[in-house]
Amino acid sequence: MRITIWHDVHRDHYDGYEPHHPMLRVFSYQAAPGDPETELWRAVEMFNGPPAFLAPGDRATAAAYRWRGLRSFSTGDGFSALEEGSARELFWVSNGVQLLPQTDAFACLAVDGRSGSQPLGGLVTYMIPAHSDQVRQGLFEAVTGSEAGLRMAVGVHHGVTPGEVVLIPSR
Repeated sequence: MRITIWHDVHRDHYDGYEPHHPMLRVFSYQAAPGDPETELWRAVEMFNGPPAFLAPGDRATAAAYRWRGLRSFSTGDGFSALEEGSARELFWVSNGVQLLPQTDAFACLAVDGRSGSQPLGGLVTYMIPAHSDQVRQGLFEAVTGSEAGLRMAVGVHHGVTPGEVVLIPSR
């Protein structure tokens, strides 16, 4: 299962996530198959707790997160989980006490970082005509940098097939 950490980069993110808040993809890693929510609570510990108290494998993941200069996981931040064989990511946000499941993907994607929130992935400009004629941008990790890989990454995020994604070339 792939876990992705998202930072809410809106100035009011400590008040909690709102759908108009820009979410920035900052880190992802592979986790063993299992219950996504259990893995997310493990991630909260890895990205907030002292490394000395973590299991050895978790220490390596936490060290990679910290090496990127990322701030701790906070209120308003989110997770996505992509289970093996699934064509759709599942999303959660933190309210500081709970992880709240989201019914849809993060719609407002940030493409620039700020202190403690470094962007991860390549910039993709795209449309999903079946949803709207809105031109969107986001950072996506693709298995390959090919057009098919990028369409797959965007589709998985939005829960649509790659054929429903139209990539817009950079100028």
